Amino acid sequence: MFLLVVANGRWIFPPATWIAPIAWLLFLERSRALTGLLIGGAAYIGVQFVAWDGLIPAPGILFFLIAGAYGLIYFLPFAAHRLLARRVAGFAQTLVFPLAWVTTELVLQRWITPYGSWFSLPYTQANSLVLAQFASVAGTWGISFLMTWVAAVAVWSLTGRQTAAERRGGLALATAAVIGVLLFGYARLAVPPAEDQVTVRVAGLVPSAPLMDELESAFDPVRRGEAIDAPSLAHLEAAAARLNNDLFARSRREAQAGADIVAWSETAGRVTKRHEALLLDRATQLATKEKIVFLIAYGVWDPDGDPPLENKIAAIPPTGDVAWEYRKAHPIVGAESPLMSPGDGVVRTLDTATGRVAAVICHDLDFPTLLAQANRQDVGLVVGPSADWAAITPLHADMAIFRAIENGFSLFRPTSNGRSIATDPWGRAVSIVDYPDDAIVAHLQVARVPTVYGSIGDAFAWLCLVGFVALAVIGVARGRGSNRKA
Repeated sequence: MFLLVVANGRWIFPPATWIAPIAWLLFLERSRALTGLLIGGAAYIGVQFVAWDGLIPAPGILFFLIAGAYGLIYFLPFAAHRLLARRVAGFAQTLVFPLAWVTTELVLQRWITPYGSWFSLPYTQANSLVLAQFASVAGTWGISFLMTWVAAVAVWSLTGRQTAAERRGGLALATAAVIGVLLFGYARLAVPPAEDQVTVRVAGLVPSAPLMDELESAFDPVRRGEAIDAPSLAHLEAAAARLNNDLFARSRREAQAGADIVAWSETAGRVTKRHEALLLDRATQLATKEKIVFLIAYGVWDPDGDPPLENKIAAIPPTGDVAWEYRKAHPIVGAESPLMSPGDGVVRTLDTATGRVAAVICHDLDFPTLLAQANRQDVGLVVGPSADWAAITPLHADMAIFRAIENGFSLFRPTSNGRSIATDPWGRAVSIVDYPDDAIVAHLQVARVPTVYGSIGDAFAWLCLVGFVALAVIGVARGRGSNRKA
């Protein structure tokens, strides 16, 4: 239980993520099936209440329901191992747990959870860029498989049901697989960038904390559902104007300092619906005058809207027209979803002099299938304006890095109240700023690096699903055959 607390969630000790499954599988192996599953399942769920406290933005009982559901779902691969592995012959029984785990991730993330890829094991290993490179081949699914397979092999070797030669062979195979993946990562990171690769200066701004506090204070009556009179509305719009004035002034400063692209963090700008056109007009004027690509992320409050809020990015090229607007495709369920409608989930692109740029917003980066659109459109730089909080820092930024590795694009993630990052297409940090109070600046390439994952997508995960179903059928059939003989 202690290992699991530090294996994923709020406190991550990366080696524990590899070791914890071994301990849980051994417990189940050495327990009676029903007793082990009941005790183990209850304990596994209970740990999630500790490990994910503060990370899941849900109040009261809703937090326990969400954390408990995740705990139950991710205990299923352990249950599958306990019930099926012994019915599979030889070394193949080590495949039950990893195939079940990847299948669980695939089904959960694609069709069940609204929280995307949260809880995926590879995110706990973000400090190892060598290992993370395997995501460019098989996505995070491949790393999940490797980590859980190593655990299953370790348990298989400790059960005493094999000969010494079989144990040595199994452990050697698992070791070779790990070494092979690491050597691939070293080789991929060792490739030098092209000598003629052009970089651009990108600047990301977060809102002024005092000015945001002033605005939030003026907006409090709206959150409480109180009617707002004309003087109060004027006060709120004046506070928003001061916040935006400061952002525009600092954007001009960054442009004059040489930035080619300037972006704001998630909902850094704020405006009422009736003043949105004025905000965009001001942004187009600045982009035209300073000759920059301007990506302004802002929140819109529409007093007559249902729901009343919009979370948007407007992309403005140096020509000064608004190329497109993008609305957050995945508002956080529970925290944001009651207040805003999701966007259409179409990733829009902007061609610049140095390459193709796209933008998504914060939680959108937690959905690999959404970012696969950027890959298909040959995007070289994805800008992801974000807003975090202490409990999910730096984990949430680490998660975003895997989207860059999977798809081979540079990533620029200006973030308020968290970690701002800029990475190259290999996930290597170009710039990191924790809790910025002004800006993050980086020089990034805007050219995509082709990846295997970009070509095959989630094929590895689907292969794991097919493999698990096949092993489950074999296990059930053998179990029935044994019962008939008995």
